[in-house]
Amino acid sequence: MILLPLVGIIAGARSMAGVVTVWSDSVLCRAAGWHRIPDETTFGRILRTFSRKNINQMETLNHRIRANIRRSALRQGSSMVGVLPRIVIDVDSTVKTVYGNQQGTSVGYNPHRHGAASYHPILAFCAETKEILQGCLRSGNVHTSNAVVEFMRQLLAHLPKRTRILFHGDSGFFVGKLLDFLEERGQDYLIKAKFKGLKCLLETKQWTKVKGQHGWEGTEFTHQCGTWSRSGKFVAVRREKEIDAIDAKTLFEMKEYDYFCYVLTGELAPWQAHKQYGQRATSETWIEEAKNQTALAHIKTADFWADSALFQAAILAYNTLCWMALCSANKILQRREAATMRTFLIRMAGKWTTNSRQ
Repeated sequence: MILLPLVGIIAGARSMAGVVTVWSDSVLCRAAGWHRIPDETTFGRILRTFSRKNINQMETLNHRIRANIRRSALRQGSSMVGVLPRIVIDVDSTVKTVYGNQQGTSVGYNPHRHGAASYHPILAFCAETKEILQGCLRSGNVHTSNAVVEFMRQLLAHLPKRTRILFHGDSGFFVGKLLDFLEERGQDYLIKAKFKGLKCLLETKQWTKVKGQHGWEGTEFTHQCGTWSRSGKFVAVRREKEIDAIDAKTLFEMKEYDYFCYVLTGELAPWQAHKQYGQRATSETWIEEAKNQTALAHIKTADFWADSALFQAAILAYNTLCWMALCSANKILQRREAATMRTFLIRMAGKWTTNSRQ
């Protein structure tokens, strides 16, 4: 039940019927040692027997395979990511609209289809390899940071104890409990700040020009939000807005700024923090790749735990391609998206070896 959808998704399946179609290939069945493949109805019946315990086992499976792959890549000399003293983890959430009456879905924030039910999964990417370290399928009405502390506690438990992380997150993860947890574990973070009165607070600070960056100014300060147990270190940069000629014809000259503020650990200067945070935009590209090219949260049934199992299978499918590229030591393969790999490794090979009805 893990192998069948995993291979089907790698081959391009986006439904249970698609998974069955992929495995209808007699050569593939013989190569994998299958005598007979379940039909779509049997798939659904078996998936409905899954529980929270089985989902935890699949999450653990992802962590164990990753650890084995990294050890293997280290022995082969194809990757040193397994012994890096620090890795960057980009944590983000996404919205997946559903159509029908799927269990566990709710109406929440949905920028694509307002008022439609959805799932709201959370994902953690490794910036060095773009693999999904961990993912969790959630209902559509939960907040971005819902259960993020438990999520990170589970993730850190499966990472080598010697490995230190840098947590990257958008303003949805600007939560005091998360910052306290990361600091207690000796981990670093860089999170975009957003709270009521932030702009007014920034306007009172002393700003200095950023060297080598025309029009940019930076500042550093400490601040404790109302629900926090301690104060945090903040850095911010600002840039003056361009004002239209019509709006500029006022009695008093008023300057308007675009502000970018972050809470962090470490000694990064304001401009360095701003540039480093900008690199996490890549994780949004990876999320879209996983959703659109490896059917992440796309194959759904009427049962929440069945959907969670298929969600974990999609993560394994996405990671399998990442792991194959990692072990190959081929930098070009490591940059390619899933659809590109599928085209060159599966579809083109099928085109070249198919002729005369054979």
